[in-house]
Amino acid sequence: MVGKALIVNVSKETFRVEETRDEILGPISWGLYCHLEKYRSYQYPIFDEHNVLCFGAGLLSWSEISGTRRLVFTFRSPLWGGFFLSSMGGAAYVFRYLGVDYAAIEGKAKEPTIILIKSEPSGEIKIRFEHLTDEKLVEVFKKYKETCGAFALAYYIADNYSDFYGKVPVRVVTVGPASVYTRNGALVSYASRDFNFKGKSIEYSARGGPGSVLYRAHKVAAIVYGGNYVRNPKFPKADLSNFKVLNSVFQKLLGSPMNTVLMNATVKYRYDPKTNSGGTFGNNYAYYNGLNPTFNWSYIYWSEEERRRFFKEVISETYVKPFNELTIAKRLWRTCDEPCVAVCKKMYKGCKVDYEPYCASTANAGILDLDVAIEVLDLVDAMGYDAIEFGNTVSWILEAVHRNLIPPEELGLKSKPYFDHKLYYDLSKVKELSKHNAELVKTIAWKLAFGEGEIYEVIGEGVRRAAKKLDGMFEENIKKENILFEDLAVYVPFGPDGSLTPAMYWGPGNIMPLPIIGKYLTYYHGIFLEPEDLAVKALGRAIKELYSEEGGLCRFHRRWGEEILPKLIEEAYGIEVNMDEHNRELLRKIIEYDKRAGYKPVFWESKRVLDYFTLAAKEYGAEKWYEKLVREGVEVAREYWQRFLWKEEEILGIKW
Repeated sequence: MVGKALIVNVSKETFRVEETRDEILGPISWGLYCHLEKYRSYQYPIFDEHNVLCFGAGLLSWSEISGTRRLVFTFRSPLWGGFFLSSMGGAAYVFRYLGVDYAAIEGKAKEPTIILIKSEPSGEIKIRFEHLTDEKLVEVFKKYKETCGAFALAYYIADNYSDFYGKVPVRVVTVGPASVYTRNGALVSYASRDFNFKGKSIEYSARGGPGSVLYRAHKVAAIVYGGNYVRNPKFPKADLSNFKVLNSVFQKLLGSPMNTVLMNATVKYRYDPKTNSGGTFGNNYAYYNGLNPTFNWSYIYWSEEERRRFFKEVISETYVKPFNELTIAKRLWRTCDEPCVAVCKKMYKGCKVDYEPYCASTANAGILDLDVAIEVLDLVDAMGYDAIEFGNTVSWILEAVHRNLIPPEELGLKSKPYFDHKLYYDLSKVKELSKHNAELVKTIAWKLAFGEGEIYEVIGEGVRRAAKKLDGMFEENIKKENILFEDLAVYVPFGPDGSLTPAMYWGPGNIMPLPIIGKYLTYYHGIFLEPEDLAVKALGRAIKELYSEEGGLCRFHRRWGEEILPKLIEEAYGIEVNMDEHNRELLRKIIEYDKRAGYKPVFWESKRVLDYFTLAAKEYGAEKWYEKLVREGVEVAREYWQRFLWKEEEILGIKW
């Protein structure tokens, strides 16, 4: 379907609008076209300017359907090494006012640059390129208006450039220092259509390091966009911006009015009466009942009875209960800025609380007091990290300190962490223990974000790269303790040096050789099947999850989206789309891109990951596999991994 793409060249400080190809149906196919054909970024180093940051909205962004205004970013990941995708809630609500469907940042500025994009009612686009010195950017990052990092840069932009926009809707997307000094930088944005950020939730496009690409490949520190162009007509066929039309279409397709369908599909994210909780944080702890990672995933070594006891006696009381008593009971719920019945942004004392960032950066690091945890996440988010990757990284580093692989003073730490979970059963000490670990995490977060010293520069390269270098830097310690750095880390290796840490769920599907890991393009729940059966299930989910990513649709709405998205496109545009086959082709193109870049699946390198897999067989009742893994070890795991990969290739019709 022909659309419009805004191409911004920061080297020449020019821009142009191009028509897109007919086969481009969404931001993933747009990104793949750019990276695989237009710029061929696989031929260049990751931080070369050819690694364009692509982004765009879905075909339904002009509708009045909740959840259809995610802004989806694509790029070559500086962590993973291959093509990657990451999206930001609600950010396409304002993006659509630019009058384009997609965008790409090309070229590289000579100094830190802020791109200001504005549309007129006529559809005319105006762009300004504003510059800071490197020193000024760091100064802002360290402190501006009582805040720091990506948040500080947003306030700096509001104070200096708001006049360019007047009163039109506007969205500010910034990076933090983590994008300057590490490969794990996120894109950060207040969920706001103006420059009044106070009290607003904050949204991220984080997994894979898109912020690091924006800054290190293009020297761009922020993208600000706004305007008041309105497409007319919004759709060539059925007007899905009309509630009467929408109710008629939903009634025809699903047998109920639109809001009834949307409300039923988003119970988990709004409020589930079965758990008396809501959102990803409240309900993922309620649903998983002790299967949530803690202490650098070392909980996999505990018995089921011990995990359940620890969850009931500690996590539920000091970590989850305060959330339910304040956030849920008082209905402190918001949206990502688009009108949405899910109201999934659960606010605790002014901070948004989501499951994976908190699980990774606090629970996994032995921080189990929620009031302490929000202070940690506030800094992690301000530094502009992907909090999931950061959390898995910092938890690994803390365990390495705990296990005597790194002396704390090498990291600028005053002491070792508390990493014995049994200490936390004394609830009177949980806050003290959490505060102790929190100070260590905050120190690491700051020093890593600003690249303070060689060891932090090494860690900033990503878990896999860092582990290999740390083995050499602390060779005597690993010999003495008889364990390698990578053996404590939970990550999926890819290609010669790439890696990514998995989603915060203990399920074999999260560590399998797939085109995209660390997100939900797999079957991520706890289950242990035959490798061929797991491949079918994982690829089936990857294909369906791309409905959301290619459609610019929030996955919290996937229950109805995966059922009727192609039919809604047909209603609105009069075109028939075989979404399953389209998404299979997207996965094939991702594999083709990665192969050209020299990145292919690599078997697991970490003992912790092998244990994750082996003990999952025990946990989920695959007794024959568990016995075989215990008896024969790594070669059995390799056989499973290989059989999964062969089945994946058969399903997609392409060889890695």
